[in-house]
Amino acid sequence: MKRSKVLAILLCLVMLIGIIAACNKDDNKTADSNTPASGSGESSPSASASASASPSSSPSSNVAAASPSGAVIDAGVDTGGGSGNELDTLSIAIDNDSGVLVPGLVTGGQYIALQSVYEPLWDIDEGGNMIMVLMESYEEIAPDHWRVKLREGVKFSNGVELTADDVVFSLKYWKTIPVNSVRVQSMDEERTYASDKYVVELFMLNGYYYFHDTASSMFMIHCEQGFDEDELNQHPVGTGPYVVKDYVINSHMFLERRDDYWGVQPPVKNLQFRVMAEPSQVANALTTGMIDYAVIALADYNYVAGLPGYNMISRELGGGVGLSFNSGVNGYFNRFSDPEKSLMARYAVYHAINPQAIINLVYEGKGRIMHNPIPDYMFDYKPEYNQMDPCYDISFNLDKAKELADASGLTGRTIKIMTNGLPSAVQTAEIVQNMLKQIDVELEINNYDPATVWAMMYDPLAEYDISVGAGIAPNWRVCDLLLNGVRYSNTLTLPGGFTNNEHYLAICAQMAHEPDPVERVRITEECLQMYIDNAIGFGLCTFETAVAVTDKIDMSSIRFSVCTGTIRLNDIKIA
Repeated sequence: MKRSKVLAILLCLVMLIGIIAACNKDDNKTADSNTPASGSGESSPSASASASASPSSSPSSNVAAASPSGAVIDAGVDTGGGSGNELDTLSIAIDNDSGVLVPGLVTGGQYIALQSVYEPLWDIDEGGNMIMVLMESYEEIAPDHWRVKLREGVKFSNGVELTADDVVFSLKYWKTIPVNSVRVQSMDEERTYASDKYVVELFMLNGYYYFHDTASSMFMIHCEQGFDEDELNQHPVGTGPYVVKDYVINSHMFLERRDDYWGVQPPVKNLQFRVMAEPSQVANALTTGMIDYAVIALADYNYVAGLPGYNMISRELGGGVGLSFNSGVNGYFNRFSDPEKSLMARYAVYHAINPQAIINLVYEGKGRIMHNPIPDYMFDYKPEYNQMDPCYDISFNLDKAKELADASGLTGRTIKIMTNGLPSAVQTAEIVQNMLKQIDVELEINNYDPATVWAMMYDPLAEYDISVGAGIAPNWRVCDLLLNGVRYSNTLTLPGGFTNNEHYLAICAQMAHEPDPVERVRITEECLQMYIDNAIGFGLCTFETAVAVTDKIDMSSIRFSVCTGTIRLNDIKIA
């Protein structure tokens, strides 16, 4: 039990689920991406819009103020958009099962199920709109202090009424979850308290700048009364519209709608979540009509788009494919013996990889080459970040790679790459293997499960050299990606983990709390430059994420949660 918890929480720092944005359907029931062509170096339209709409400072004292780039929406109010019809069952394919039912210990597709059982104070949709869930309103008392008013009459599935004490208890509990505490990293559990039965005095740490915290939209509220983590793994207790009816590890999770739900009753009576790790399973299930909603492999896009009864949604907000190195004692690229040669060897690997080949072969040409380590759809991304290091202009260059491999002693070596076992990661590793052969470097591929990979990435004694994978910052902020990717590493945080890392960690933490927008940008650029100069990791390419949605659902009712990257099942209407 304890081991599975540790592995699961380590997964949560970088979520291995695609970030999806909704498109309107056309006459052919497909929605084409309107993002720039591969290699253009431009931000996608949605990303640019989100970034430009972000505020330069916290709002002045107000009640229910708008979120950073959008409006406030009340999740408890039916906004229409459907016929009012009901559906008995909706079946959804998910790609993994963490083996637990506590949301703080869950990652990937299984979280889709649990967000129908548990609820947060608020959510953020892909347009940057704040969706009020358990929070009825808030008032900003000071730059680091929100007065949160909860909805009254909300009850957990065990019949206990939600109060401010439950929120305070939940915050303190989430802070004890080692890596997944990033979901509440902006909140101060020591100063936060219940000032009334339905009022929480919510304090932010050090005047955290990102008040409307996208990661905090994954901060699910528990019932304090009788809380038992082990018991919750069998019988989850939340305020959401569904309860768990049946759960079989690595097989399925069936949910049943509550009759006593506090909000608008969702139009689907039963939700069935089925674990399908292989793309072929998903394609077959869609062919037979076994499932109604699924993330699909891009290789299956054209096939699934031709199936009757489904609409397609595809956008280039799926994530960034990155290359990372093991800085631990058993990693070839560690900096302990010769930091300069280690740096050259890292650049040799990067310049030997052709990102466009990965886009073409793994993602069916639906992606773009990255020009720095961070995806350009981050809310605080700036186009000038693309010009911060010439290595990204050089990108794939075998002559440069061979030169650096010879100079660093990498030539003739055999190095180990690990993957999370997902088809896209395995295929990417095989491409990298063939490319490194061209500079006389052998690559041994080791495929693990996702939880094991993330445990190894934070283990200073792990035996691997490089890894490739796709992920996002939990807050969609450059600052969080730069900070969290380093501060949870047991090697990069050690003195000398990389050049001047103590200064990096200090100013990177400051970046998230800096109220002056000019100074915040300056710190961001300094940290990003240090990240690039030390070759902590390389960005290779972004890719599209595609989903198939049954035409039983009214497509105009679909909204996606930014932080989970999945559709908000409570919002859907039946066509």
